[in-house]
Order: sequence, then structure tokens, then C-alpha cells
Amino acid sequence: MPHDLEHTYLLQPGLWELTGVYRDVNDRAFPQKGQLVVTHEPGLWLIEGQLTVVTEQTQTIASRYDVQPMPAGGSFTEWKSEVGGPEPVFGLFVIVDDAIMSPWQSRSGTYWGQEVLRRVSATEYQGRGFAFLNNEKVSAWATRLIFNG
Repeated sequence: MPHDLEHTYLLQPGLWELTGVYRDVNDRAFPQKGQLVVTHEPGLWLIEGQLTVVTEQTQTIASRYDVQPMPAGGSFTEWKSEVGGPEPVFGLFVIVDDAIMSPWQSRSGTYWGQEVLRRVSATEYQGRGFAFLNNEKVSAWATRLIFNG
């Protein structure tokens, strides 16, 4: 079956609501919520969003991913983001069966991580990820994405 029929996140424009748990450098868990908007423009796909982590000092983080459109029948593409970390990061979206995997790192290689989004249904994904800085874990997360139009 072609990938565009299997996966809705990333491969189709839309608004996704995010909820979940964020774990800080000390592995303390905090609730998180947010929105991600996937848009497809000629020659560029965008994922723009806001994520709020409710800690002692609630933080709202804006994000923007510039994604190279995935070729028809393709299973991977590249992305970059200059928001949300200590330096710009570059990564891949790789489709493997029911998952969209995304390894990433900064140009210097000191900031890196991975996220995996597993398709539960056409309108729901479960995400798991982590981030390291200088080979020390700085965060991890478990999320749920729900399609909202």
C-alpha cells in the first residue's frame, strides 16, 4: 500500500493536538500540551507549532520545521529547524511500516536526539523521543497526537 494511504501525519496537511508527558534532565515528569500545523506549499512542507510544558515556571516553546516534500512513493525526506534548541538542527523523517522515525542533530553534533511517531489510526499517533546535549540526556517525552482538522 502506498505510504500516503498509510500515514496521515506529515504526508497530509492538517492541525494536530498534542498532549503528553515531558521529562527534564532530572527525569521529573511534567504535563505538556500543544498544537502542530502541517502545511504543504510548492517545494516546501512546514510543521509549525507551540508546545507548553507545565513546570514550576511554565514554558511555551514555538517550533518550525522546514521539510523537503517527500517524493511520490518515497519513504524518507530531510528537514531542518532553527527554533527550540541551543542551535539549528537537521534531521530525517523515515517511514518504516506503522512508524515515522526522526533522527536529528545539530551541525556541530553536540545536540542530537530521536523521535518516533507510531500510527495508531488515521487520526492518532503516539510519539516517543529524547534529546541529548554533549552526550548528556536533557529531555525525553511521551506524546499523543490527535488530528483536529
